[in-house]
Amino acid sequence: MKTILFAAVAAASLSAAPAFAQTQPAPDAATRITVSPAGLDLATAEGRAALDLRVLHAASTACGTPSPADAQGRTRAASCIADLRLAAARQRDALVAQAERPGRSILAGR
Repeated sequence: MKTILFAAVAAASLSAAPAFAQTQPAPDAATRITVSPAGLDLATAEGRAALDLRVLHAASTACGTPSPADAQGRTRAASCIADLRLAAARQRDALVAQAERPGRSILAGR
């Protein structure tokens, strides 16, 4: 199972070292990658797009890169990436909704 989590707003790092160390993760291996929204203004479309790009890179790392000759592997990787991006988009939307409550700052890292 692969999971992408958003780091606490105070944390300003992208922690994906274990996934970078794996060149080809096992299909059922648990992989957790933390993506930081630090420095992004999630109140703007640009900030959300930048976070989505961070998620895409993290998902690509977590799901691996199969050989171009491995059609099934490419299909599995594409499905894995799509699933992680969808789950991360839900987390992002919840984070934005929480930050939009009165008395909260939407600018990550503050």
